Amino acid sequence: MANYNHLIRELSRLNPYEKAGLDSFRETGTLLRHGQYLYLMMHGTDRHTLETINDPPALQEQGQIVASFHERYGNTGLTEADFMPPDMNVAVEKLLRYIEIPTHAHEFIECAYVLRGSCMHRVGENEVIQQEGSFIIIPVPTKHQLIAVGDSLCLTMKIRLSHFVKMSIPHLPSMVYPISFQCGKDPAAESMLLFLYEQQSLALPYQKELMESTAASLITYILQRYMDTMQPLYSIALRDQRILDMVNYMYNHYRTITLHDLAAEFHYNESYLSRMFQEQAGRSFSETVKDFKLRKAAELLKTRKWKLDHICEEIGYKDTRQFIRSFKEMYGITPDRFRRSAQIEA
Repeated sequence: MANYNHLIRELSRLNPYEKAGLDSFRETGTLLRHGQYLYLMMHGTDRHTLETINDPPALQEQGQIVASFHERYGNTGLTEADFMPPDMNVAVEKLLRYIEIPTHAHEFIECAYVLRGSCMHRVGENEVIQQEGSFIIIPVPTKHQLIAVGDSLCLTMKIRLSHFVKMSIPHLPSMVYPISFQCGKDPAAESMLLFLYEQQSLALPYQKELMESTAASLITYILQRYMDTMQPLYSIALRDQRILDMVNYMYNHYRTITLHDLAAEFHYNESYLSRMFQEQAGRSFSETVKDFKLRKAAELLKTRKWKLDHICEEIGYKDTRQFIRSFKEMYGITPDRFRRSAQIEA
């Protein structure tokens, strides 16, 4: 097995943005804010100190940068076009330390592996500390936040959604909510991840093919060895394995599923199932199904030139006007504006 101690040392060094974040943490006790980080990306860390980035003109510009960032990605999530390398289906990068990356969603699959220390992971209202050896799979379009704790070391792996589907990894759980696996100190898993990082930096022939096959091998290996440690990281308070099974079933049959169908599949009385689902999931059966349909609609608006009537038929909505109202309630903008925004970003 290859020795990647040199890569660990390289990754452990603070880059200029992390150094600015550490300075901020030492001086104020707070992480470098997202606006400050984006400002330094635009202007360079060599030209600014904490004092200069907190000048009134700099703060005003940071507010404008954050507003522009939110306008561009707040509704559609981080895009593959802007956050994935061109022509690559897999990308690996270090989770920046001492920098507060805000809650966000993305149109690609994101995995995170904690190599050293720990990272804080927020999903909805839930906050989980991912310890060393944690491997997390975050589906589209989960809103979440990852923050490296202290001087920890965490690598993130991004996979284009279209490629992730083609990987066809056997027995991969339905990707409704984020899931985590506890791998401990597993040299094989760690080596595969570091091999991916090394391949990306070397840009050698067959880089793309090796990264794709290694990413699939890494996920498959973790499923083989650590499936019994799998824990869903819920954005809603699911407290019962039966409810998780039901949610996965609903996700796979969202287009036509009814409460009667679900009750028959899991052998429950409809009234009892409705009450149990509301109590355990924190929202109703119908709200959950609507959420799945609207997520699919957002994906189709980005990837298809279909008319709204066609999209409604595809996701199981009978009333186009009701679909438009529901979509606006969830995403804050109309489907047409959502599509135009996605096209501008592409």
